[in-house]
Amino acid sequence: MPINGYSSISTNMYTPSVSQTSQSLASGLRINQSADDAAGSAVVSVLTTQINTQDMGVQNANSGISLLQTADGASSSINSYLQRMNELAIQASNGTLSDSQRNNLNQEFQQNLQGINQIAESTSFNQQNLLNGDTSSINLALGDSNTTLSLPTLTTDGLAVSGLDISNPANAANALQNLGSAIEQLGVQRAEFGAQQSGLSSYIDNTQGQNINNFAARSQINDTNYAQALTEQVRQNVLQDSNIAMQAQSNQSRASVLQLLNS
Repeated sequence: MPINGYSSISTNMYTPSVSQTSQSLASGLRINQSADDAAGSAVVSVLTTQINTQDMGVQNANSGISLLQTADGASSSINSYLQRMNELAIQASNGTLSDSQRNNLNQEFQQNLQGINQIAESTSFNQQNLLNGDTSSINLALGDSNTTLSLPTLTTDGLAVSGLDISNPANAANALQNLGSAIEQLGVQRAEFGAQQSGLSSYIDNTQGQNINNFAARSQINDTNYAQALTEQVRQNVLQDSNIAMQAQSNQSRASVLQLLNS
């Protein structure tokens, strides 16, 4: 007649739970695979996609701000040239000057015109020209939406100051009129740069606020509750130790019966 030992506790009864809890503690994640929480895993996936999309939108917006700052810095230099040219035109309008003196003023005036074109032609961001008319607009992908940055043409042709000179009072008076319009035009363009930067900054602030909430929501679903997980691990370890003790007792009982039969 066979002798069957009886154990009320299976050898591997608690091993899967112990492994799952240990993995949760080691990874810091409550959901390490879909089987841990299928519904929670789906929500976490959606939140992760939204967070990553918004992070990239913020990165693109920051690039747009850097581009606008580059354009505005160059515009400030162009404005300095225009202001100096305006001073020279006023000076050349003075009837007390001789022709040679006006010619000297006009030489500086022409150099400033060349300086404007040099700045407009050389200002670029990531190999894209910003102020010479090659690029009139740039599209920014801001997560789920898009925005367009408008870029002006700030060459002497774009500012309508090309070909001006102050070699005589009449030409100087005409230059003053055109320079006034150019300075006003440039002021409007720089205000537009500022408005676009403010819009992108507002987008960044709003998106980062949303991302904080999304991170908190994802963390609440997906991150390990260490206090709870440690308590569960202690409980499972106690049960596993009890299981081992019961198995040892069962084995000892079998050995005693065999010894009795062999005696």
